[in-house]
Amino acid sequence: MNKREKRMLFITLILLVILISKYLFFDEVKNLNGDELKFKQFVESALQNKEEYNGFLIRSNLASYKIVKIEKIKEEGKSPIAYWAEEEKKYVEEEIQGQYRAKVRGYFLHVLPYKQFRVESALQQK
Repeated sequence: MNKREKRMLFITLILLVILISKYLFFDEVKNLNGDELKFKQFVESALQNKEEYNGFLIRSNLASYKIVKIEKIKEEGKSPIAYWAEEEKKYVEEEIQGQYRAKVRGYFLHVLPYKQFRVESALQQK
């Protein structure tokens, strides 16, 4: 292996370490409370239960999803959601104030990002 090849291999390894660090420490949304936390639980339940999100890679445990961003897009109205409440060990149906959007990223081999999509709550008009 010549000097240039060694340098390229070293740079590749450094970039891989940076990518893994980004995945482990920075990607998933943190510090949520109230309705944002409930919406995150709703999205996680939808990702587990809906067939459209559970392709071959997810079923064979070669890929995973992380919620990387949650934002409130409308203040008025209410959004009905259902999520798994861990402390109560059951599904809870609730209405949250406003409409939310989550950005979900799929990771191949749980590290390499390979797809991204958004999930929105349905706004109920009165």
